Amino acid sequence: MGNSAGTDWLVPLPVQDSTMSLPNGDEADVYAPVVSPRARNRFADIFPLAALLQGARVANGQYRRFARLLASQGFVVVVPDHLRSFPGIPVPVRFSEVGVVTAVYDGAVAADRDPRSPLYRIIDTDAMAMVGHSLGGLVGIYAIAGVCDPQICSEPGGTYSPPTALRVGAVYGASLVGFDGGVIDLDTSRAPVALMQGDLDGIVAPAKVQATYPILAPPRALIALHGANHYGICDDNNPVGGPPDPIDPTLPQWEANFAIARWIGLWLRAQLKDDPWAQFWIYRVGGTFNGVVDVTAD
Repeated sequence: MGNSAGTDWLVPLPVQDSTMSLPNGDEADVYAPVVSPRARNRFADIFPLAALLQGARVANGQYRRFARLLASQGFVVVVPDHLRSFPGIPVPVRFSEVGVVTAVYDGAVAADRDPRSPLYRIIDTDAMAMVGHSLGGLVGIYAIAGVCDPQICSEPGGTYSPPTALRVGAVYGASLVGFDGGVIDLDTSRAPVALMQGDLDGIVAPAKVQATYPILAPPRALIALHGANHYGICDDNNPVGGPPDPIDPTLPQWEANFAIARWIGLWLRAQLKDDPWAQFWIYRVGGTFNGVVDVTAD
């Protein structure tokens, strides 16, 4: 599997699971490298924070495998379960919004300062990433742009400013193409964004992702995963709750999870850590030798 992802140099770190309650009331799953209490001084402020925003109506537990793989590359990954109420819908639904990014940051900062927390002192609170799936990816791009659209933002006063620590984004199965077919022009110059897409996505067509790429401010990346559909990032294809993808993947689910986590991790490390090996794979190699992953970056 390492050969297909092209990242044998990465030695995965052991990962621990926990949960936390965020300041906005969301419950969140947390995945972080294991650090013993006696080693905290050696690992102080070393692991960047990644907020993982769920797709519409998809439970946060569906991102467990991906989140663990991302955490094993040296990230603290927080996956909220955000519920919203809408007129005419009798029960709250899973539907992310831009304020979730800030809630993740504030919750992580509090945990990093709490001696009782497994995250105590290990988070680099000056280095934050946004990772989003589908609707969560759209929400995350709006958060980077600092735009409060009423459909995905309920901030007081109708304005939103992301945490200053938010320095990079990566989304899977998301685009800025609106219902009318036009591309929404957002200013993403605050943080580099990578678009990752399965070429068998039957919900967000690859053409929409390709149309989004020119809108993003450089540095930016477009990462194609061959054989994956819209739910390649989830533990299960067509998870309960989400709209089903009419196209079946040809890439096994676990392999799609692995490749998405590896290449999103490379993008995040290239931007947040100036990791020379990550930059080599993103900018020089530009994908895998077997053609499963193709990268365009500038």
